[in-house]
Amino acid sequence: MTQSQQEIQDLVKQMYKTPDGEPWVLTPSQCVVFEIIFKRSHPRVNLKCFTRFGKSATVALAVLTRCVTYPEKWAIVAPSSNKAHIIMGYIIDHIFDNTITESSLEIDRSESSLRRLQMERSKNRLTFNLGTKNGKPLKSEIFIVSADSRNKQNAGDAVMGLGASNVVLDESALIDNNIESKIFRMLGDDMDNFYLKIGNPFRRNHFLKSDQDPKYLSLSFDYKVGLEEGRLNEEFISEARKKPNFDVLYENKFPASDAVDSRGFVTLITDIEFERCISNVPVEGRVGLPRLGVDVARGGGNFNVWTLRWDNYAVLLAKNQDPDTMSVATTTMQFAREHSVMEQNVFIDDNGVGGGVTDRLAQLRFFVTPVKNQESPDDEMFLNRRAQNYWRMRQWLIDGGKLSAEHEKEWMEILAIKYRAMDSRKIQIMSKILMAQDGIESPDVSDSISMTFDQVYAYDPVKENEFFSEDLSYDKYALL
Repeated sequence: MTQSQQEIQDLVKQMYKTPDGEPWVLTPSQCVVFEIIFKRSHPRVNLKCFTRFGKSATVALAVLTRCVTYPEKWAIVAPSSNKAHIIMGYIIDHIFDNTITESSLEIDRSESSLRRLQMERSKNRLTFNLGTKNGKPLKSEIFIVSADSRNKQNAGDAVMGLGASNVVLDESALIDNNIESKIFRMLGDDMDNFYLKIGNPFRRNHFLKSDQDPKYLSLSFDYKVGLEEGRLNEEFISEARKKPNFDVLYENKFPASDAVDSRGFVTLITDIEFERCISNVPVEGRVGLPRLGVDVARGGGNFNVWTLRWDNYAVLLAKNQDPDTMSVATTTMQFAREHSVMEQNVFIDDNGVGGGVTDRLAQLRFFVTPVKNQESPDDEMFLNRRAQNYWRMRQWLIDGGKLSAEHEKEWMEILAIKYRAMDSRKIQIMSKILMAQDGIESPDVSDSISMTFDQVYAYDPVKENEFFSEDLSYDKYALL
């Protein structure tokens, strides 16, 4: 730790406390971020840092310290109101850690008002009184702004007319280029201004441009820094590698230029990864319980598709355009019995027409697992079950899962599946509507196999002939 970083460390330890009442301790890299903000040593900063770096708390403490030292206006801008309130929440939490920040806060000094502010972490604006100069009051201000890209017009209107000599753009890559250009105008009232972009490199937009701009101080603290400073460990990183966007969240890597389309979507599987998956596995080499995925046609040019998947291999059983739900139900039962698939390991699209098939099967006392793609996922990192199941399929393929070589042409649908991080950072799979707009046919085969990842049933040798549901984690399986 440099002398300058040590000075920052000592300052923070003296002023701020942890929830347990202990002195707040910054890591060396956090000291760098704090110093950049507090001293405003560089007018333009582009900062990439790994998830759980502690950026929100570090930014909050630095902005708060700056605001009780200099009469300035600071704007915290984020892709959503909830995101912006995270930093503001940290500021409010720590105002009362010391007499300097608490006494500077401009508020009704009654006990009830102070306690209400401590509890009210949703406040949008704070003002600090720093005394007077030449008979004029010296004040500083912190306010938050939402730049929700889902409604570009409203988001743009939200920042128009607002001004601040200092702007922190949190989750910067998730903010639309056009909105960011309006945010930048907030600095125009004062030529002595400061602009910090911070976040994970989800998209190749203005965040990438600033990262490569020599006018910006570009910093990157990846997971290796976290390991060195003890904020992460190897066991956690090994687990995180299997999660979505490890390269973005922990390695600070922007998506490859040839992988991102105009809407920010990235291909789920690359051509090279797909080629590695195409193979034939003999019957004796197939591992685990078979699972049957059924995607039901919705008319038009869509197909009914049946795919069969083991822990290490998948085959395409059939596809047709039969509109009769009873016929589809009967075919499903035949395939399940032919390949010894348990009822609960039959996964059927239960949306729209598919619901009619599951109803038919229930009438036949054949109880399958219905898959509702738009329902909430088990993992909050995903928008819905469709996104979660497709990501599980991706991980299975990367970990060694194989697709039958004789059906390579049909499996190539997987190459058309794309995903992106939403403003909320949740993973979203491109909708069939957007795919159709791009001239891509409904991915019936891909949907069929993806549904086999909705649940996993594992055999319990203690309770013979009984099965239990467990969370899907492919590092538990030895893929052959």
